[in-house]
Amino acid sequence: MIGIAGFASQAWSQDAQNQATQVEEVVVTGSNIRGSALDAALPVEVYSQQALEKQGSPSALEFAKSLTISGPTTGESYYFGGPNLVGSVNYNLRGLGADKTLVLLNGRRMNQNTANVPAIALARTEILKDGAAVIYGADATGGVVNFITRDRFVGLETQAQYKYIDGSKGDYSVGVMAGVGEDRVNLLVSAEYEHRSRLDTLDRDFTKPSLTPGTGYNPAPWSTLTNLTGWQPRGALPAVPTATDVGEWGPALGGIVSDFTPASCAAVGGRYDNNFTCAYNYIPYYRLVENQDTYRLYAQIKAEVTDHMKFHADASYGKVDLPQVMGSPAQPVSRGPALTTGAVNQFYVPITNPFAAEFAAANGITGAQGFTPTTYRLFGHGGNPYYSGGDGFGVADKITNKVWRVSGGITGDFGDLAPFAKAVGYDFNLTYNDAYNFNTHADTIGYRLQEALNGFGGAGCQATDLDPTRFGTQNPGAAGKNGCMWWNPFSSSFKGQPVLDLANPNYIAGHENPEDLSLWMFDPRAVETKSNNFTADLVFNGQSGLKLPGGEVGWALGAQYRTLESRQIVTSPFNNGTVQCEWPRGTTSANGVGSPNLEANPTATNSPNFRGCTPDAPGPFVLFAPTIPAQAEQSQYSLFGELQVPLLSNVDIQLAVRKEEFSNDLGTTVYKVSGKWNVWGPLTLRGSYGTNYQTPPLGVTPGAITVAARTYTVAANNWLAAQFITDADLKPETAKTSNIGAIWQSRGFADDHNFRLIVDYFDIRTEDQIGQVADPNQIASLVFNGAGGRITTCDPAVQPLLRRITFNGACTVGMSGVGTFSAVSTRYGNGPGQTTKGFDIQTSYGLPVGPGNLDVNLTATRVTELKTGPTTLDGVTISTGDDRLGTLNFATFAQAAPKWRANLGVNYGLGRQNFRLGVNFVSAVKDERVGVQYGEDGENWITTDFTYRVELDGDMALTLTAANIFDRDPPPAQEEFGYDPWTGNPIGRTLEIGIKKSF
Repeated sequence: MIGIAGFASQAWSQDAQNQATQVEEVVVTGSNIRGSALDAALPVEVYSQQALEKQGSPSALEFAKSLTISGPTTGESYYFGGPNLVGSVNYNLRGLGADKTLVLLNGRRMNQNTANVPAIALARTEILKDGAAVIYGADATGGVVNFITRDRFVGLETQAQYKYIDGSKGDYSVGVMAGVGEDRVNLLVSAEYEHRSRLDTLDRDFTKPSLTPGTGYNPAPWSTLTNLTGWQPRGALPAVPTATDVGEWGPALGGIVSDFTPASCAAVGGRYDNNFTCAYNYIPYYRLVENQDTYRLYAQIKAEVTDHMKFHADASYGKVDLPQVMGSPAQPVSRGPALTTGAVNQFYVPITNPFAAEFAAANGITGAQGFTPTTYRLFGHGGNPYYSGGDGFGVADKITNKVWRVSGGITGDFGDLAPFAKAVGYDFNLTYNDAYNFNTHADTIGYRLQEALNGFGGAGCQATDLDPTRFGTQNPGAAGKNGCMWWNPFSSSFKGQPVLDLANPNYIAGHENPEDLSLWMFDPRAVETKSNNFTADLVFNGQSGLKLPGGEVGWALGAQYRTLESRQIVTSPFNNGTVQCEWPRGTTSANGVGSPNLEANPTATNSPNFRGCTPDAPGPFVLFAPTIPAQAEQSQYSLFGELQVPLLSNVDIQLAVRKEEFSNDLGTTVYKVSGKWNVWGPLTLRGSYGTNYQTPPLGVTPGAITVAARTYTVAANNWLAAQFITDADLKPETAKTSNIGAIWQSRGFADDHNFRLIVDYFDIRTEDQIGQVADPNQIASLVFNGAGGRITTCDPAVQPLLRRITFNGACTVGMSGVGTFSAVSTRYGNGPGQTTKGFDIQTSYGLPVGPGNLDVNLTATRVTELKTGPTTLDGVTISTGDDRLGTLNFATFAQAAPKWRANLGVNYGLGRQNFRLGVNFVSAVKDERVGVQYGEDGENWITTDFTYRVELDGDMALTLTAANIFDRDPPPAQEEFGYDPWTGNPIGRTLEIGIKKSF
């Protein structure tokens, strides 16, 4: 892949001061034509490892998040953005999504998870800030990141780094690289290890404004679905249950009886909302950073087979292991095992439960045969002392990501083998990528909780069911005996809030729920995902013989064949669809007078055979849907061609076209034209225009239903379920990208000064963007559209979106969105397109100062437009189009879109010493949600770094870095951690030392 390096201020070295009127030519990203003379025709930023070392050798995550051209990026323990992404760095150029940024290693495709990039062996990283589907195929709408390793390294090099972080044991890394072979064959191998240490949420002050409810607090990490609730006393159970709360659990006796008082609620850190809601703050159970280990191995061989043929092969392996990614003590209940759907009155505690009898006596309740909670969560206040083995009080996910890759090929020219084409070059390469992901995401098994409330909990319980007319084991004489255990759902069951060290005044010693019973309530929901792709590339290139005033026309012709496979393995019968309903197959219940005892099977709610299991086969969990095992494969082939047309000595144009076909009857033709014009001396203009293409993600199944948790504004920001139903008629996503730039390169105010300025205007427009068609939160807000978030109509003819709401009971005009619905469904398919426009600015000024050299560099991106098109769903206008620029975009579960991002670097080189001061800027974003929000107007985020590097005798270098010198907290935002983790950094001031030794 050959082109000419664009300018990156970070890569401007002291050597470049002697090249004030030249663009340095290197082999880079952007073209298939060998020896292309495209001097900066394409907007490519180049980051040399030497330049990054002067910045303190930032980690892969720090590098990705620092790019001004990058959109929101995560890699910390952001559980709410998808826990399986933690620790895996993805690149998100232009904020279009990581799936629209193509990642390469030495010009060849690799996995989006860059864990196997050999940091110690890199020579530079090149970023093409332009759509590149014509050159590389699908997945390059936002641009290309190309990691390029060292060429023919000989020797031994070791390095180590340690970063001090307040409240943490620090981050550290070690690496070693060796190379042999100075003749025709060179072998390079490297090994690296990196560790990140745990950082708890309460170790940072910006998380604490959520802890105490009151004026100006952050309400985001509060849930009204807790284990401190109100209980409805019930009369006798109906002889034959029916699908209402009264029909299943019996008549209500009086009003709701609280399991707490305002004082006892506050004593455990809760927020008293009403007589059935003691809300709890779940964020103390989470962590800002988790323990994380990354391992990398890399090997590369380069050989000159003949004078006209070169061989290259490399193999890379990466593993990211996180033993814990801590979450809430238990998932909220959005549905339960009752015949009625929803979240309220889903569980029943018979008076024979000794803890229910005790609760009744303590509250003077007589005549009750049982209780139902208004809402309930297995663990909340008090944490979960068991699931994570005592190492934390939440439910921890386990994540392991493994990525390996092998690539090899030959390049050269035909030489004497084909005299008629001896000047024709060829490039043949085979690449195989393999990725493995293992993750858990535990949830409560609802029917097991109901069994335990009845006294039949635990793996060893074998009691006989004496009443098949209702779900669950009915055998009062056997309850709580012979391995069967009772669950205590009341406030007497926990000592207090363990993280904040708060005592529970309602606690009764000996009333704790047993560890084995507690663990029996959960399924880890383990999922293994294995994927691989194979790519074969063949490219021919050369000169056409056609000469123009600017030179000879160059050409390239090529073909690519690619296969992709993905397999999702789910062994648990609770999670793989074997248990389709809230109760397992074989569990019977009557439903209505005279109805037979039938199994719980997916059935319409208005069917006489309905047993509480809706047609979407929701599975046994209280929040998540099953993860159905799946296997998918796809093949692709393409033909492409390029022309390099030097019209004049100062005008070059490149034309390219690509025809791409996929095995699922999808295909397209994309094209691109780019060029540059050296107007005069120091001024050069460049530009490009092209089309790009994105296929539906591999494994997307028409009609498939997935369930995730979302926060809903009208539900007091509670996390409830969201269903995504895949369209049957998915089609490719397309995009048009253009770039216009000007490059000024000259001497400065003196002959020994140099000055460079590059300004690029970008315009990217996507169509039929693949993803959620309408945001669940927006759907809920349109249904609950009255004052105070209340229902104004229950007529689906007036509001068709009502059919997409799963209510806890019947829809009633005037009902609030708080506690009245449990889920919202939406479509996954082709949605509105997105337009983003703006400017990239890069400038550098270098001059001698005293005995050394001073360089001042600035890289900035100003986004001037970020809009999505109009959205309709079921004939309802969800949005006329969102202007997302400068906003947090939380209401649409999108990502923050600052208008400005900029990095300023002041570098002074003095012989073997180097001093660098860096200032990083991200402009404020405003919270667009209705009402007054915590941190509503945001803040500009400015951090300052300083790095000192000295080369010592004996080929050793020492680097000292103080990052975020002034210990600036990330800007406040009404999100769970109190800041936006996609943009900000929670670490604070850090001190780092690095040592590098060559032999």
